[in-house]
Amino acid sequence: MELRDALEKLLQSSHVAIHSTAELSGAVARYIAKQDEKRSKDEKPEVLRKPDIGPVPPAEHRNGFTITPWELLQTFGRATTLSGQNPSRGLSQHWNCLRYLTTLEAHGGRMALSPDGHDPRYHRKGVQAQELGAAFALTAAREILQRRHPGYRFEPVDVDLALDAGWALRGQGAEAKGTRRSRPGHFLVGRKAGEPLRIALVDGRGSHGQPSAQHNQLMASAERVQVIALGDGRGSADPLPSLLMSTAFVAEGGIEIRLLDPVGGGVLAEPGKPSPDPYGPVQEENFFPDIQTVDAQGQTTSRPGFHITSDRFEWFSRVLVRASAAALLTFVGDRDNAYKYLTARQQRRLGADHSPQAVNAECDVRVELGGIVFVGTDHVFRFARERVEVFSAMPKELHEILKTGDGARAYAEKMPEVVAECRRHWAAVQRDWTGIITMDGDGAVMALRILESEGRALEAIPEPQEGPV
Repeated sequence: MELRDALEKLLQSSHVAIHSTAELSGAVARYIAKQDEKRSKDEKPEVLRKPDIGPVPPAEHRNGFTITPWELLQTFGRATTLSGQNPSRGLSQHWNCLRYLTTLEAHGGRMALSPDGHDPRYHRKGVQAQELGAAFALTAAREILQRRHPGYRFEPVDVDLALDAGWALRGQGAEAKGTRRSRPGHFLVGRKAGEPLRIALVDGRGSHGQPSAQHNQLMASAERVQVIALGDGRGSADPLPSLLMSTAFVAEGGIEIRLLDPVGGGVLAEPGKPSPDPYGPVQEENFFPDIQTVDAQGQTTSRPGFHITSDRFEWFSRVLVRASAAALLTFVGDRDNAYKYLTARQQRRLGADHSPQAVNAECDVRVELGGIVFVGTDHVFRFARERVEVFSAMPKELHEILKTGDGARAYAEKMPEVVAECRRHWAAVQRDWTGIITMDGDGAVMALRILESEGRALEAIPEPQEGPV
């Protein structure tokens, strides 16, 4: 594919269908019943999962959403920036989304896999389905939750990153048994001035298989989201709102998301009490990973999981806010200052030794576009025989606030004003960049452009000399 054709396709809006009906809910329930019956015959232990998995109201999902491939890749890039970095692969992890530059395209108004996306030479189907499935799920979930809770701004936080602050998930002596596959993918954290945080779980996968494969993924998601619960400190274990999704990449007519919505609350505050302060320092904890409940007869039971009780609401609110700030700083290449927002266990995701010799993205680029100064990191690579620059950044004014290590509150207050100012000048920003450039609602920018200059030619390697030197 020619580069300029590929760039044009990245900016073509298309529709992604959402299928969320009582028929789907019933089909998944029947599938679960069959699997439970089989487990019982095989004398395998009962599997805990979230009950009452129903459809999302049509007024909230509106049968889908419209998006460009580039916007989807930016969502994926931001959501995964702290999902597992280390010094040996920091650069490749940072720009992981670039592997999908030619994977998606508009086809008859619907988003679909391109010929490159179907070509097994370019993609392992399992990895593609998992990564793009998460990106589609986060995009759909944010649209739905912002309609459900007007005035809230939702941003993704990696579940394992957040839980790492209170539970040992990895390493020797880790009490939280299981792997990442046994936990959901992301929190969506909702913030609104003067209100406590709202959180929801999003677990999305993708599949190239038949509908039964999607039913199996939705069943597995119902199991994963059951491991996290809120509590009042008196023996309750209330489920979090959870959006469970399976994206079908071989659906006729384009990509389609199958979506179910178990019930749940999700407000990190106790009714009738002052809201927790989500801004402030966080101490790393070592909670035991179980969820204890007390029934009406006073009997205590427990199950493995992560119990966010009311006495932990303020602590966990701060964990989420600080993790979000760290992820945004990492997205723009500022790993040094991202460290300031993370606990010791969380910092390992940026590399336990923080080696200066590591191959990383660095926050060392400053550019003025449309009269606005952006700071971030860039990378130059070859694509279709041409040199291309990719740039992830944020307005300098917001970066100056966040880089202090305690600027989350000031960032939340200043961000709407700065983003609105950028929007007013966006035509000039696009003109000065001369390529693709987008900004999301949090002030994160991702851009791509062709470099017209070939730069300095490589120097020839001198021929070896004969005889003694």
